[in-house]
Amino acid sequence: MTLTRKSESTAAWYPTPVANLDDLLEKVIYRGTGFVRVYALRKNLAYNLQYLEFLDQIFQDIKLSTVLTKQIYKNFVIVGCSIIESLLAYLLIKSDNYKMTQWELDCVMPGQEKNFDGEKTRIDCHVYKKLTSKKRQEMDFDAMIKKAESKRILGSDHSIYAKLQYLRRLRNKVHLHVIDKPADTDWNAFEHRHLCDMAQVIHAVFTSAIFRPSQQERSYFSYLEHYTAQHLDTQEDF
Repeated sequence: MTLTRKSESTAAWYPTPVANLDDLLEKVIYRGTGFVRVYALRKNLAYNLQYLEFLDQIFQDIKLSTVLTKQIYKNFVIVGCSIIESLLAYLLIKSDNYKMTQWELDCVMPGQEKNFDGEKTRIDCHVYKKLTSKKRQEMDFDAMIKKAESKRILGSDHSIYAKLQYLRRLRNKVHLHVIDKPADTDWNAFEHRHLCDMAQVIHAVFTSAIFRPSQQERSYFSYLEHYTAQHLDTQEDF
């Protein structure tokens, strides 16, 4: 089924139902594993998986300018990385591999300004208090990927983690004002191969033994398979 205009009388286009995706996710994401908001997490993952399918449908149905095509590459990478980051956070907590600390910053005591090697410096004193029990310490996406690879959270295929590391850096271009070079634009940053790599990661993770999908559940991600085939024809080093 193709996308249709609101003014047309034909049926609306629908991606894989949220309920179907939720049933698949619930095989892995459930209560009693240390993550409190499992219902909201599953729903958010399902909504964003639907959105990836929608982006693919746009490619199938609509002739786009090259600028808009690049923006879809970008959005696919950003949303895909957010999906994997959220899943990793849950899986690391579930497997007791999320970073923990028993110390909490209590206050910062500013030091005196001093000259050191001809430069003005200052040494501040950070005072921590010990907690009665450990709590989770914030992990960024980079730390999650490294921990996941060391513990094989997403399996033993190291190419998945390598792809996630460079896609993570691309995901940071969600901040439009962070510009490293004069020509550091979305147009120059995002390529079709990045879309293909993101699609390959999503497909590999959600059809893997982690979720134990049935044949029908595997079909929810069949729309990603042609990106994998395209990538094999045009693969480049990343």
